[in-house]
Amino acid sequence: MKYSHERFIIGKLCEFRNREVESDFMEYEKTTSLGLVRILILVLGFSFASFAVSDFYYYGTASELFISLALRGAVIIITIISSFLAASFKRFDHTLLLVTLTELAVFLVYILNLYASSLFASSRQTDTPAITHFMSILVLILAVFFIPNRWKNCLFANLFILTFYLIFCSVFLGQDGSPSLLQQGLHLGICILCCAIFIYGKANSERKHFAAEKVLEFMSITDWLTGIYNRRRFEYVLALWIKNMRHDPFCLLLFDIDDFKKVNDTLGHKAGDEVLVKTANIVSSKIRDDDIFARWGGEEFVVLFGGIDIGMGQELAERLRKAVEDNHCGEAGKITISIGAVQYRRGENSESNESLEDFVKRVDEKMYEAKRAGKNRVAVE
Repeated sequence: MKYSHERFIIGKLCEFRNREVESDFMEYEKTTSLGLVRILILVLGFSFASFAVSDFYYYGTASELFISLALRGAVIIITIISSFLAASFKRFDHTLLLVTLTELAVFLVYILNLYASSLFASSRQTDTPAITHFMSILVLILAVFFIPNRWKNCLFANLFILTFYLIFCSVFLGQDGSPSLLQQGLHLGICILCCAIFIYGKANSERKHFAAEKVLEFMSITDWLTGIYNRRRFEYVLALWIKNMRHDPFCLLLFDIDDFKKVNDTLGHKAGDEVLVKTANIVSSKIRDDDIFARWGGEEFVVLFGGIDIGMGQELAERLRKAVEDNHCGEAGKITISIGAVQYRRGENSESNESLEDFVKRVDEKMYEAKRAGKNRVAVE
């Protein structure tokens, strides 16, 4: 369970290269950003619809105004549906994909509105200025960057909006008016570039902060030398097992490396550290992912097995003892361990349950019993 800093390398698209870490970050973002995302989607829809006020001024016929209002109403419906659906996805990256599709849908409705406007241009008393189209697209581009999303989603959506808008204007609206189509493309492109750089830095900073928190969290619950859980974390997990009963029956193993002091005294602490690390690696490779393995202190380790009784616990303890005995630990050579194994005693109610302290005391006594019996053995109740 050791952490490598390679897990937290951020790729060129401003995402963790490790998919598991990126998934964890998305879950973290979901808890902090989902509510805001849903609100901003609605704000986007109603803001777009509010421009219907300007339609009364620019549009010259009732039919043209009706089409515009219908399209703006459609945007409200789209954003409302999207806001409700955003909370239904288990994965937040799917929610963010929905946000991107919603933004593109709003843009396409706006393009339909422009197209309908161009069809009625001959009956209009005053044409919509190019600056109005430019400002509308600028606001939409800024909105795409403002709504929390993945950096690559924001960039793709805005590049699509810019490209499609310029092509549409050149084909259906012409290049008359001020600013010109070239000027619009240049200014909108600069806006996208600046926003992309800013959002990239923000997203990168958020992931670095998340990575730092994860590393600190890991360091607080693990042993610095072996990389397995520390005593504090183990006691916390054991208390949960005692409380919730989901892992009943369960067994606790406590083992001590035999003659470890002699290794330190004769070969030095570096060799002793190698023995501790090697032993931890051997045991880690022989237990299940759901089993809890921790360094209790010094050369003592504990293993918590869920869903097994003392008979199976004794068998597992023997396997671990044999696995350690069969391995060579560098300068120290062959090492052995003495193991105590006990099963938790569940009472008729929570008040009569065995306490954590008594449970640990029992397994400690069994471990010393194995020591007194000649070491390199398992002692059970």
